[in-house]
Amino acid sequence: MSLRSLRILTAIANKGTFAAAADLLGLTQSAVSLQIKSLEEELGVQLFERTGRSPRLNMNGRFAVERAREILLIYDELKARLCPSCGVQGVLTLGAVPTVITGSLPSVLGRLRTRYQDMHVKLVSGLSTELVRQVEEGDLDAALTTEPPYVVAPEYEWIPYDEEPFFVVAPKATGINDVTLLFERFPFVRFDKMAWAGAIVDRELMAQGIRPREVMEFDSLEAALALVEEGLGIAVVPLSKPRQDHGALHFTLTPFGSPQLSRRIGMYQKRQHPRQALTLAILEELRQSKT
Repeated sequence: MSLRSLRILTAIANKGTFAAAADLLGLTQSAVSLQIKSLEEELGVQLFERTGRSPRLNMNGRFAVERAREILLIYDELKARLCPSCGVQGVLTLGAVPTVITGSLPSVLGRLRTRYQDMHVKLVSGLSTELVRQVEEGDLDAALTTEPPYVVAPEYEWIPYDEEPFFVVAPKATGINDVTLLFERFPFVRFDKMAWAGAIVDRELMAQGIRPREVMEFDSLEAALALVEEGLGIAVVPLSKPRQDHGALHFTLTPFGSPQLSRRIGMYQKRQHPRQALTLAILEELRQSKT
């Protein structure tokens, strides 16, 4: 029984099909099928029901997946303990929300790249909900996301490193710092309703009894600021300290919420995985970049 076949088995369980698992692992579908067939022959049982259009894990298969995950976790932890430097080699697939990618992350990765010559990072941008799902399905090693609005499962962890307060961003010439008056005077450029930040803003608007006049929806901080700068309305966005300093030069910034709302940014990952040494190095650099 090889570790490779166990990784293939867990990939199928995570992705749902042989084809999707093959894409994830960079293999052909026939190679995946052969590995599973060999594993079934070695174990002496079938792991999949093959009566429908797509093979499905049977009871034996579900049990094997549970044990395979335990074996792989023990192996990855053993390898990380015996060879710490191995964790900063190879390719790290890292997800990040857009505000992190356009913020301090590039300079952090640049500094780490000079320290770890064998480090390579593949960045994936997306909303927090999507990035968390990709970590859990094995498509990402880790993701820099906003704080999940629920209790994280025991096998995962979310480690915070920054906090961003929310502001109502209005055109510089407005000269109005009253939130209620701003929403009365201007249409609202809304955060994507599917984003966790959008849900935070919506709850506070409802709590304050504010019914904004919506003009359009955005999914990135840069898009929101560009729309406000063009005079299309006001937006409620979270701003890091550097962005607050820059934004104050071009916009009117009014704290949103009483007390002012904020969101935390952190790293979502499995508690044990092969690239943990590198993800923790990135996390530490991100923390240091704030000081």
